[in-house]
Amino acid sequence: MTIRDADGDITDLCFSSTNTSAFNGSTQILQIEAPVKTFLRIEDPFRYEKTFDDISIHCEEPSRILIGARERHCYPQETITTTGSPSDLLEAVSSFGDAMMTASPERSFPTLRGHPPRLVLGETLDIPETLSKPETGVTITVPPERAAILSVAPLAYYLLATVEAGEEFALTTTAGVDYRPNGRDTAEAANELLTHLFTLDCLVRTEGLYEIDLQERRTFESRTAFDLPYAELYDQPLAERLGRYLEVDREPVREVGPNWPATALVEPTEDAVEALPYLAYELTKVRTADPPRYSGNEARSQALKAFSGELKTRTTSLVFDDEAEFVAVPDTDSTQTVWVGSGVPLNSAAFEVSGYEHDSVVTDEDSTGLDITIVCNEVEMDQESTDLRDVLDPRDDLDPELTIRRQLSVARLREVIEDGTDYLHFIGHATPDGLQCPDGELDVGTVEGSNVDTFFLNACQSFQQGKRLVERGSVGGIVTYSDVADKYALQTGTLIGQLLDDGFSIGACHSIVRETRPIGGHYTAVGNRMAALSQPEGGAPTLFRISRDGDEFVFDAEVYTAPAYPVGSIGILFIDPENKYQVVPYADQFSVDAAELDEALSRSNSPVVVDGQLQSRATFLSEL
Repeated sequence: MTIRDADGDITDLCFSSTNTSAFNGSTQILQIEAPVKTFLRIEDPFRYEKTFDDISIHCEEPSRILIGARERHCYPQETITTTGSPSDLLEAVSSFGDAMMTASPERSFPTLRGHPPRLVLGETLDIPETLSKPETGVTITVPPERAAILSVAPLAYYLLATVEAGEEFALTTTAGVDYRPNGRDTAEAANELLTHLFTLDCLVRTEGLYEIDLQERRTFESRTAFDLPYAELYDQPLAERLGRYLEVDREPVREVGPNWPATALVEPTEDAVEALPYLAYELTKVRTADPPRYSGNEARSQALKAFSGELKTRTTSLVFDDEAEFVAVPDTDSTQTVWVGSGVPLNSAAFEVSGYEHDSVVTDEDSTGLDITIVCNEVEMDQESTDLRDVLDPRDDLDPELTIRRQLSVARLREVIEDGTDYLHFIGHATPDGLQCPDGELDVGTVEGSNVDTFFLNACQSFQQGKRLVERGSVGGIVTYSDVADKYALQTGTLIGQLLDDGFSIGACHSIVRETRPIGGHYTAVGNRMAALSQPEGGAPTLFRISRDGDEFVFDAEVYTAPAYPVGSIGILFIDPENKYQVVPYADQFSVDAAELDEALSRSNSPVVVDGQLQSRATFLSEL
C-alpha cells in the first residue's frame, strides 16, 4: 500500500508484512496494490494496521471515504487484421506501442502497460482508425523477413517504436541514437536490448512516482563506477533516454536484472503471427527456431532423455507410430520456455493462442467464490482426491466450493466440462483418443464447448486431450506426455494442487515440477502459461528452497510472476528482516533459526524444495 497527500507526494509506504501508522486529518490517498488497484481518499484522522493477512483502517469518527478502482488493461482492446507478408507485419507491429499508457520509465510497471491489439490473419491489412503509431522518435529496423519481425515484436511494444524494413537490425531515434549490433543475430540483439533497457527503467523509475529504496539500485551502484544521473534520465524524452542507457555497461545491469520469466521459441509460420500480442504483453523473449523433430523409432531416445529414463510404450505410441512428432525444444536462460508451433514439445510448455483468447472472455455469471471439481475415475488413486480436498480447502479468502465426483460415465464427464468449473482436476487414465470412463472414453474434442477455466489432467498421456480442452474453450492446464506410475502421479498431483492453491501459474508449476520431481519430465503445460487457480496471498508466489547449516536453516527464496504480479511489479518478502523492495521476479537468500523457520512456513501452504526435491510443508516439518 502506498499513501500520498493531496499533491501526490508519498507520505507512507507499506509493503512489509506488518505495519501501523496514524494520520492527523490532512487529505490522504491510499493506493492498495491488488489485482484491481484500489484507491481510498480520506480527509479525516485515521490510522491503519497491516498484518500479513489484511489491512484495517480505523477512523476516529464517522468519515466520508471516496473509493476508486483501476483495473489492469490485460486483454486486447482492438483487433488488427493482417496478412503474413513482412510489409503488413511491419505495419501491424508498429501499432503495438499504442497500448502503452506512458513513455516514461514507469511503463516498466505492469499497471502502465496496456495490451497490444489482437492480430488476426486475413487477406488484407486492416488497422482500426483508433490505433496509431506512437510518436516517440524511436525506430527499429529489421530485414523484411517474418522471423526477424517476430523476434523484435516485444521490444517494439516496450519502446513504442515504429518498425521498418532495412538491411540489418538497428535501433535509431530522432535524438541521434544509431545502435547497430555489428552483425549479431537479430533475436539475440533484440532480447538483450529488451532486458537491458527494461532493467534500467526499473532503476530510474525510483526518481518518479515511487521513490522507494530499491535493492537492485543499491546493488547496481555497488558494482559499477558509472554515475547514473537518475533524476536527469527520468525527465528526459524516451528518444534521448535510450541513448544514455546504451552507454551503460551491460554486465552490471545484467547482474541486477530480474530472472526473466519466459522465452518463446517460435516456429516462423504465418500461424505464429497471432501469438505476437500475447508474447509482447508478457515481455517474453522471442526467437524463431526449427528444433529437431522425432517420430517412430527415432523418438524413443528423446523420450528416454525427457522422461528421466522411464519409457512407457503404450502412452507414447502416438509419436512412435508416426501419428505425431516430438519437438526437442532446447533449454533457455529464462525461468520458463514456451514452444509456439506444431508438434508435441519436449522440455517446454505448449503455447496455444486460443487459451489466451478464452482468458479474455467475460461472462454475465455472478460468481463470488471459487468452483473446484475433482473427478476421480481410478479407484486405486482415490487418495489423491482426499489429499486435494485437504489442500484446497484451507484458504478462507477463496470461499471455495469443492466437489468430488467419482467414476463418472462418458455422459456425466461431458456434462461437467460443458457446465464448467474454475478448476477441473481429473484423476485416472487417458489415451490420445479420450479420457477413460467406466463405460468408455470421452474425447473432449467432441464436447459442445469447454467451460472449464484451468485444469490438471493427471492421467497417462493426457497431452492431446488437454490441447483439445483449450481448443474447445479452456484457458490452460497441466498434462502428461506418457504413463506415470500411480504412486508418483498421486504425489505430484497433490503437490501441484498446493502450488496452484498458493497462486502459482500453470507455467510456474510446470517448471518447478520438471526441475524438482523424479518424473517431472512427464508433465507439461498447455494453453496460456499464466493461467492460475487463485491469487497469491501476501505478494507474488514464492518457492522456498531449504537447506540446513548447523543450527540454522538457509532459505533460498525464488519469487515468480503471476497474473497479478507480472514482470516489473514490486515485491517484498515477509521473511526479509530488512524489508527490501525488489523487482519481480527475483531470488534472495536468508538464514533463519528454527522458530523463524516455523513462522515462515506457517504463512503459506506451498510446498518446499529440500535437497533438490519438491515436498509438502507437512512432510518437511515431520522429518525435522
